Amino acid sequence: MTMLRRLFFVVLGVSFLLPALAEKDPMKYGKVSKEELEMTVYPADSSASAVILCNYGYFDARQLQFVHVKRIKILKEEGKGFASFSVPAAEKTNVRGQVVNLENGVPVVTKLSKSGIYIENVVGDVYRARVAMPNVKVGSVIDVEFYYTGLPSYWEFQSRIPVKWSELVLEPTIYFTLQKNFVGYVPLSIASEDRWVAKDVPAFHPEPYIDNPENYMTRFNIEISAVSIPGTYYKNYSTSWENVAKSLRESDDFGRRLSDYFNMYLNDMKKEVQATAKTPVEQMKKAFELIKTIKWDKTSTIWVSNDGLSSVFKKKYGNSAEINLNLIILLRKLDINANPIVLSTRDNGLLPPFTASRDKLNYVVAQAEIDGQTYILDATEEFLPVNMLPERAINGRGLLITKQGYSFSEFAPQQKERVINLLNLKLSADGKISGDWKSVNYDYAAFLKKNERKTFNSEEEYLKSVENDNVGLSVEDYHQKGIDSTDTNVEEAFNIVWKNKMTQIGDQLFLNPFLIDRTDENPFKLENRQYPVNFTTSKDYKYIINITIPDGYKVEQLPKSVKISMPENTASYQLQAMTNENVVQLSMKMNINKPVFLMTEYEMLRSFFDEIVKKEAETLILKKI
Repeated sequence: MTMLRRLFFVVLGVSFLLPALAEKDPMKYGKVSKEELEMTVYPADSSASAVILCNYGYFDARQLQFVHVKRIKILKEEGKGFASFSVPAAEKTNVRGQVVNLENGVPVVTKLSKSGIYIENVVGDVYRARVAMPNVKVGSVIDVEFYYTGLPSYWEFQSRIPVKWSELVLEPTIYFTLQKNFVGYVPLSIASEDRWVAKDVPAFHPEPYIDNPENYMTRFNIEISAVSIPGTYYKNYSTSWENVAKSLRESDDFGRRLSDYFNMYLNDMKKEVQATAKTPVEQMKKAFELIKTIKWDKTSTIWVSNDGLSSVFKKKYGNSAEINLNLIILLRKLDINANPIVLSTRDNGLLPPFTASRDKLNYVVAQAEIDGQTYILDATEEFLPVNMLPERAINGRGLLITKQGYSFSEFAPQQKERVINLLNLKLSADGKISGDWKSVNYDYAAFLKKNERKTFNSEEEYLKSVENDNVGLSVEDYHQKGIDSTDTNVEEAFNIVWKNKMTQIGDQLFLNPFLIDRTDENPFKLENRQYPVNFTTSKDYKYIINITIPDGYKVEQLPKSVKISMPENTASYQLQAMTNENVVQLSMKMNINKPVFLMTEYEMLRSFFDEIVKKEAETLILKKI
């Protein structure tokens, strides 16, 4: 039993005299109406594949019990996927559920079995319940009830499907101080001290380049910041970041693990580093690479497991905290000033901007300081160099915890995703294209390319994937450099033959010269986007192609040269096209010069990509002489 759960039971023994609220429940579990069963379309959104008819949560302060009832209507075949979902819960959660189908005018009930219920630990005291409902059809009405001691870690008023009614009631209690961080853009219909209601909430439609939809869907993040039993007990959890840092520094599962008493097992590795690397920076990089021999188990957390850091080091397998805390210990052994930074990953949402939250922290990276220069390190990824973080960890700010205090670190990537493609090709009158293609990936593009290559079992399998992604392409020869090391660019050289890329009409040949990574569709479809565009990093793309045209042909039409830019050059696109005797030369540069564009910039950004799509749809036309 966790400490927080034990405190709930302690408080339960003294809480029976608290008053109860007397609002009428908006729904009762199992009481499905005929109208709900016969519904075939949701009037407020006729395109909806499913709709949450009611999402109701009630916290009973006397019993310290939370009841969560959810009702979903399935309207279309593609909506059946919403019959499997998860909600915040507790370690011991009672779940009951049913699916009601109207068959020959008669309601038929199918009960949720235990095999369709799974309670999982997210991190620390945070749990969630997953359900997979049975016998779901178009027309089904799903009812599920969750019942547990405690409070949910969040409450959703908005979803990927429309929500007709969402209500949260939290009875006041003198024993708990709660933090409720409201996020999202849909206003609540009712917002009192202890009751919140959202009506007719539209579905949230995520577009590409969004850090985490949950950062922008209307919801409460709920956290217990303090527990107080008058005259008996008081515990402050996270009323300030200073308290959060102090509690982590003193935790047996975090800060105390960095003590010299526990880390003798790293002495041999320290000697290995000192024997092969002389300067502090060289030693930092060597230690970084050696700790990477511990493979990440894909668990994001700030806590060390019961096995401990030495066991993880020996097994060469551990979570993000265990790997990077081992790195910090090793760096300190080398007399390098190193400390942990704790943060929230993208899939866990942003840290609240105005309040402190220990529960929101779920990832650890290392910071080292040498001669006044700061370095950020994350040893969970084999090919990640110093001063680069994986996309999951680029999520606003992190909390640096030192031996004496704390401060905030902003994670704004300095490196870009940079790619250059250079093609030298020859066209033949029969439509075949042949020649060389060189691709160079830098910084984040190199890191992504290295990780991509790891997903293939062989070079042959990778080249087959390249051919499948480029219809008509055949790779005749291939060489690469830098794919297996951390600090290198990735260079690839292909000898290629392309068929079926040119179209002949009469005495003319038509070819779209954007053969690689063409922007043929605007990723931004929404007319109005209620959340920022997040590219993660700045981006530089360069595409250069030299095309030797067949004998007996001349250029009749070239794509037109153009320069497009957004205000303050936050994004730019440049295309130059020319001919030199029998060679067509085309050069394209696209720069996204900042990672995040605000909602006020969205319309301009969408128009910017519209222009690129139009430009890269233009063709090269050759005419027979």
